[in-house]
Amino acid sequence: MWRQLLHQRLTVLFGLAVLVNYPWERAQSYLYVLPGGEEVHWWVCATASVADGLLILLIFWIGKLVIGHRDWYLRPGAIGYTVLLLSGAVISVVVEWSTIYAAHWWDYSPHMPLVPGLNIGLAPLAQMLVLPPLIFSLLAWWRRKMIGG
Repeated sequence: MWRQLLHQRLTVLFGLAVLVNYPWERAQSYLYVLPGGEEVHWWVCATASVADGLLILLIFWIGKLVIGHRDWYLRPGAIGYTVLLLSGAVISVVVEWSTIYAAHWWDYSPHMPLVPGLNIGLAPLAQMLVLPPLIFSLLAWWRRKMIGG
């Protein structure tokens, strides 16, 4: 029974993450260019949103590992928010460095503000600092509303 509930929560979490990240991905798409200078199309943003959903699942498991229980997001407290922000920041740096500088999947347009010292885009870093707390808050609201507790 608890596995079924956990699966349901993770499915909802993934869906929320994809839905919440897609508008952000579209809004920041002009800050990137594809190889050859091509603009970023909607389907690239949709794919990135699915990847963002997987990263949010990773943050869930990091939180479970650090805090010790699967419902840590219901009352995250200082430790939970630290997990969200630190995980989001580290993930953002790793993803940006690997996709921009290692894999060369895309590049920053001249409009992308860069984080000094890290040389990564400010918009994707802000995305992984702002959206995970929002997404986990929505998951907590959903769990209380639909399942109780």
